[in-house]
Amino acid sequence: MISVKARVPSNVGGHLSYERPNTAMVSSCHGVCLVRRSDAKLARARGADKKRDAMLRACILATVAGYVDTVGYLRFDAFGGLMTGNTVFLGIALSSGDYGLALHYGAIILAFFVGVLMARTLLRFHCQPAVVLTLSAALLVVCAFYDAPSGAIVLAFAMGAENAAATRFGRVTLNTVFITGNLQKLGEGIVGLIWPGQGRHAEAPPPGDVAIFGLVWLSYAIGAALGAAGHAVMSRPLLLPAAVLPFVLLRRRTVPAAAQ
Repeated sequence: MISVKARVPSNVGGHLSYERPNTAMVSSCHGVCLVRRSDAKLARARGADKKRDAMLRACILATVAGYVDTVGYLRFDAFGGLMTGNTVFLGIALSSGDYGLALHYGAIILAFFVGVLMARTLLRFHCQPAVVLTLSAALLVVCAFYDAPSGAIVLAFAMGAENAAATRFGRVTLNTVFITGNLQKLGEGIVGLIWPGQGRHAEAPPPGDVAIFGLVWLSYAIGAALGAAGHAVMSRPLLLPAAVLPFVLLRRRTVPAAAQ
């Protein structure tokens, strides 16, 4: 409660008089201001929490992708998510006249593409991204018990679905299964922060939006190292990412503002 002792001048009937301001009104306005400040502080805290949550989820998905790609290469001689590498393998097979192998790599690339189509179609039908990742996890389990080279086709389908399940993390759009484009955006963001341009080059992204690209790359590299270690010491290394995927994009239970 604010106690206001000053008098406010007013002109009534041509005579200057002083009136005591409405203490209740001043106190009410002060309370409204405090509520607004509290709401703004809470909104900023929630925004920072959402950004950290999005960054963590992106890093986990990238770690899984690096792990699966490494295991896929060591086990099936093909990548599950890096279609650039599989396209290179396709070109080498064609140039060497090994058309059967070329067809194999072509099927892997097509499986990744179909996995993307399937995932986006499910999302259009309002299917939760966590459900798509659960399907990807189920396919990883199949690959874990499938040693034939054609298992790379199933693996590529799973990784295509994983990548399409989530491409938006906060205000940032990125891929978690292949990272070349993320490195490009990281470089562009660093230049934008150090040396803001003008016109259409005047992009100065927030530092947090730039950092996520570097963290995703680092997470992918860590996942690749873990995948190599898992392949060396585990008989079914793909079971590990299969156990993680279904839970990455689960929504957290929100706490009402009144309870905080």
